[in-house]
Amino acid sequence: MAQPYSPGKASGFLGACAKTDRITTPSATRLGKHRWKAGEGEKRTITVKYRPSDTILRYLKDMKEALTEALAQAYASAKNNNLLVPNPIALRRKVKPWFDSQYDYARHHVNPLCRTAVALLRSYRKKHSKLAVPEIRRLAMRIDSELFRVTTNGDGTVTVRVTLKPFTYEHITFTPTHRKWIEYGKGKVSEILLTDRKLCITLVLGFDGGKPLGARFTGSDLNFTSVDSTALSHDKLEPPRTLPLERIVQVQNDFSRKRRRLQLHVKNPDKRARKLSETRGRQRNRVKDELHKLSTRIVRENPGTSFIFEDLKCIRRNGEKREATSSKKLRVYLNRWPYRAFQRMVEYKSRCRTLYVSPRGTSSKCPVCGGILEHPAWATSRCRKCGVDYDRDRLASLAILQRGLRLCRYPFTVSAGASWQPLRNEYLYAPGERNAGRAGWTEQAANAPNRKVVNNFHEFPHF
Repeated sequence: MAQPYSPGKASGFLGACAKTDRITTPSATRLGKHRWKAGEGEKRTITVKYRPSDTILRYLKDMKEALTEALAQAYASAKNNNLLVPNPIALRRKVKPWFDSQYDYARHHVNPLCRTAVALLRSYRKKHSKLAVPEIRRLAMRIDSELFRVTTNGDGTVTVRVTLKPFTYEHITFTPTHRKWIEYGKGKVSEILLTDRKLCITLVLGFDGGKPLGARFTGSDLNFTSVDSTALSHDKLEPPRTLPLERIVQVQNDFSRKRRRLQLHVKNPDKRARKLSETRGRQRNRVKDELHKLSTRIVRENPGTSFIFEDLKCIRRNGEKREATSSKKLRVYLNRWPYRAFQRMVEYKSRCRTLYVSPRGTSSKCPVCGGILEHPAWATSRCRKCGVDYDRDRLASLAILQRGLRLCRYPFTVSAGASWQPLRNEYLYAPGERNAGRAGWTEQAANAPNRKVVNNFHEFPHF
């Protein structure tokens, strides 16, 4: 374990990097004044001295060797691609097999490694007007937030626990003496820079941007081909809205067919790889353009609104666990679903705070009466207690809105509201009235029966 050390005066982030590390020199300047980005927060870094343990020194030396290899692979890739430096994701695909075979460190360490290698090559080319592999002289490594934890002890000291290998940790304990430690400590720790002499802790102040809650709330359910929303203003529900996303799905399907034709008919492997990379870039740009247009439209049409989304960060991982029971087409749609990009665009464009709620149970518990929902068809949510078939996506948006209001300590009972009864029919499932294909890709799939549900619904009254 690293030995505690009483630090001297902590310098700023730029000064710390200039003195202790030549590998990376990230900017600590204030974020831009763009009206959509002014609330993302400001970065502040506190630097402390410490005595590294033998394990940390060995780790830093291994990362220096790995960084040299990553630079070599990035340089070779750039030479074969008209001096175009690869992005960190593409470099990671090449470096990760070598990294896993050489070291037994945690798998997340390869991510900052590739980002550093790409940043070094681009910085060297910008400074020297040519592309070459820079020499690494210092022992330094950036560590993402997934691999460390900062805790304050009872005696006032601070401990940074760094995960080097799975279930193997190194602890760095120090006494904070920075005069603004209490103020900066309120921010969110984003990353740390670990060298053989100093530890730089970067924090983001005002991470939520200090944005206020809106006077109006909108719960949105993101689906493969639609965005269903339910809004609440002045204790009154507004009619639900459905925005189609068929254009994004069409772009993805068109480029998927193009790549399939390229794989079948282009025999030259280098030319095929170049063409496939070009089509991926065009698809990414087209999808991003559609998402920007859609998010801008939603924000402009809903001023003073706090948007509520589901926190879907593990949905793809859960889809992989269900690989044996899910169809290949579902997995394809799930992996290329740009839900997080859309949420991020709405979040930074909106002037009000954006909320995220747990997705568990939004399609299995009725927000109107609290009963258990069944799904005899893809686009249908059947509540036996209410005695009706609801539209699955619109009812989910109502459940998301209700959870977001509860998160703000503003409980809202749907059935008790005077605005529910006039809008009740808007949430009922009506086959053929709307585009049923938005839920299950085709109208036949949307109305396909679910064999897990017993269809003896005729004895329940319909209103």
